[in-house]
Amino acid sequence: MVDLGELVRYCDRLLECSRFRDAATNGLQVEGRSVVRRLAVAVSANRATIERAISWDADALLVHHGLFWGESARAVTGVLRQRLRPLLVHDVSLLAYHLPLDAHPELGNNAQLAFALGLEPVEPFAEIAGSSIGWIARAEPPRPLRDLIAVIEQHTDRAPTVLPGGPETVRRVAILTGSGASALGEAAERGCDVLLTGEARETTMALARELGITVIAAGHEATERLGVQALARHLAATFGLETTFLHDPNPI
Repeated sequence: MVDLGELVRYCDRLLECSRFRDAATNGLQVEGRSVVRRLAVAVSANRATIERAISWDADALLVHHGLFWGESARAVTGVLRQRLRPLLVHDVSLLAYHLPLDAHPELGNNAQLAFALGLEPVEPFAEIAGSSIGWIARAEPPRPLRDLIAVIEQHTDRAPTVLPGGPETVRRVAILTGSGASALGEAAERGCDVLLTGEARETTMALARELGITVIAAGHEATERLGVQALARHLAATFGLETTFLHDPNPI
């Protein structure tokens, strides 16, 4: 077990939150009970994951997508009120880590996805507000594009959207989980054969074809499951916590 304040300070330091300028509020978003023994993790905080965390008797819920974005004050009404109320009633804390959990070189969404696919992260990629978030990874040995697509499908439990444009043999893969289509130009400029992300845009297909790079959109939620799970394992080992992953599949 661990004091809530110590857990938050540890995560803030581990993920280097202070170096990120983020639209999200990183760290403690809702303060609950002072001691954490049971930690639930999920990709996003919503009614389903909050209620499941409470049913599991979690002391805290840690997510990638929290409830508060930006620094301006908000009215606690509607959907936000309905999400916050059970946390407050049941004294459950909410922690959220957005860009810091994308970027971490070992526990982050992008690094973890590379490791799961048998790729080696070699170069930081996709700078947002002064900090690199994604990774360029190397396929060693080079592998057929169809094999990479197959292993992505295996790890995300869904068939990805493939927008062809690059070679049939893959050597360099730019990885930017979630909404990463805006990094397509940088991926092409840096000699990548594939951009692996969560969501594509309407313009992505033609750009991929014209830039000579394949885009694989494997799902926003599906590409961002691994970071919170890796962080949960790390925190369980560090503090002796009981943890669980609340899988809430999303077709987007």
